[in-house]
Amino acid sequence: MRLLNNKQGLRRSQFAKELKGADLEKVLLVPIDVSKTLQKSMILNYFGEVIESPFSFMVNRTGMKLLIGKIDNARNTLQADRVFVGIEATGHYYEDIVRILIDAGYSVHIINPASTHEERKQHLTYTKTDDIDLYLIAEALIGYKATNAKLSTDVYKQLQNLTRARRSEINKRSRIKMEIRTIHDQIWREYQGFSILENNKVKTRKIFSDFWGKASLYLLNHFPHASQILELGELGLHRLSKEHNLKIRKSTIDKLLYAASESVSKPIEQLSSELFLLKQKLKDYEWHTQTIKSYELEIERIFVETIGLLLLTVPGIGLITAAEIYCEMGDLSQFTSANQLIKKAGTNPVIKQSGPEEGYYGRISKQGNANLRRAIYNAGRTLSVHNEVLKPFYTRLKEKGKKAGQIYIAMGNKFIKIAFAMLKNRKPFECNDPSFNYKQEVSKKLTLPLSA
Repeated sequence: MRLLNNKQGLRRSQFAKELKGADLEKVLLVPIDVSKTLQKSMILNYFGEVIESPFSFMVNRTGMKLLIGKIDNARNTLQADRVFVGIEATGHYYEDIVRILIDAGYSVHIINPASTHEERKQHLTYTKTDDIDLYLIAEALIGYKATNAKLSTDVYKQLQNLTRARRSEINKRSRIKMEIRTIHDQIWREYQGFSILENNKVKTRKIFSDFWGKASLYLLNHFPHASQILELGELGLHRLSKEHNLKIRKSTIDKLLYAASESVSKPIEQLSSELFLLKQKLKDYEWHTQTIKSYELEIERIFVETIGLLLLTVPGIGLITAAEIYCEMGDLSQFTSANQLIKKAGTNPVIKQSGPEEGYYGRISKQGNANLRRAIYNAGRTLSVHNEVLKPFYTRLKEKGKKAGQIYIAMGNKFIKIAFAMLKNRKPFECNDPSFNYKQEVSKKLTLPLSA
């Protein structure tokens, strides 16, 4: 049992500890299927016999009184020793139910939707109804596939709200970027890059190294058509660059003028709707960019007051990645090893084995916190480039023929182990370089001055 506990992580040991010594005939399971408006639940014993048929309730005083009343009636009727509530983590709709039931003294266990999906596949149950989902949640609970309920509170919850809202804004801005490129393609396609024939080979040349840089955005807003660039000419572009501090190099001006002279775009008079849409989308882009900056300042304001600031001593880990990992990991007092955090993220590789053949590691499980999983991947990607201390680990993985995505996950998991030790021991990143300055490393990642 101890071996299995180590493999399964903290979630199994907690459930097993609560179950230990109980008469299984007197154990109640209460699976809850969550939605935005109407929730569904039922009550079974440990062996799957129905004590209370599926019923619906709402998350209000009357609905929660109904749920708790049915649980108490079943417990009294069966004279149950233990009651375990299993609830699927659907959006944020489950949080109030978890909070109320914990306050009422119930043992609540949160189940990732991926776990119920796996249960459905194992049972070859491809039909999806609320009643079937309740049985699958109960199966996942019995199979130790739940985590003990501990909702994020205080600073963890604040940072979760902010970092997830920022991520949403990033996604919205990414869609707007695609729309801007598509619209401007219809106005002047060569602006995003033009092709030339060199040594009988077609090569693409970009005008701006950063399409979303200050100079490029200024021209998109004020001179989006090739004819306007030709009208400005070299002297006009130099003048604009100086007046608005655009820092447009001569080589860039030459490419702009060449692309404009070779353009076969429609006359500007025929592009009124496209020009209007471009201007509106650029306004949307600027609004989202400013919103993202506001989120980042608020994230920084809160994050610098936490022990998570230690994560910024790691070269390659920026403010947002550090804040995301810190808040999604949550209170580390409920974890005894970093492997449990890796399992929480779902970045743990799943072993595949059949017959006498030696097993191998397949894909990651993905049965965990998707936000933490994304942050781990991003951390691994940036560490692969910007952290000299971890570069040897990256090199070994690459020499073994690992793909980029696999390397980033492995690097991210390694960082989680490092972060776990740093936060538990309240120590900065260990760097063998005597010239490495921790305070400078942290300060360069912050917008606001770091207090002593």
